[in-house]
Amino acid sequence: MKQGDAQFLLQGFHGSRVVTMQHWLTDTEFTDIISIAEMTPGPLGINIASFVGTRTAGIPGTLIATLSYVFPAMVIVILLAILYDKYRSLRYVKGVLKGLHPAAAMVLAVILSLIFLCLLQKKKLGPIQTILGSGVVGAVIYGLLGSAV
Repeated sequence: MKQGDAQFLLQGFHGSRVVTMQHWLTDTEFTDIISIAEMTPGPLGINIASFVGTRTAGIPGTLIATLSYVFPAMVIVILLAILYDKYRSLRYVKGVLKGLHPAAAMVLAVILSLIFLCLLQKKKLGPIQTILGSGVVGAVIYGLLGSAV
């Protein structure tokens, strides 16, 4: 599933809740909110919640909708932080976290590589610049990962 597919499904879910089930907005208003939410920075869901809250109840609605969207994730993160603080000295927890380090480094390496490839495609660099740029990206990745590569 591509990112656009997930956003389409998210829009459909929010649309069915906001327009069809709750009748907070018309179909046209919801489409307008989706357009605005996609242009503003941040996750689509929280933007939709904020706009629907504003449309239905003004500033108090915005605050309630935004807090309702953020609060569950915040509680989960706080609980995980408490659990981590309590159990971080356990051998298994240390092993799991040690195993996550290379995975996080590889995610960073893939992101850097994709950014580099997008720049290459946009700038239409020649072979010499491409080879030099690849060397720089490789050096950065090796510097970040060290001997894990």
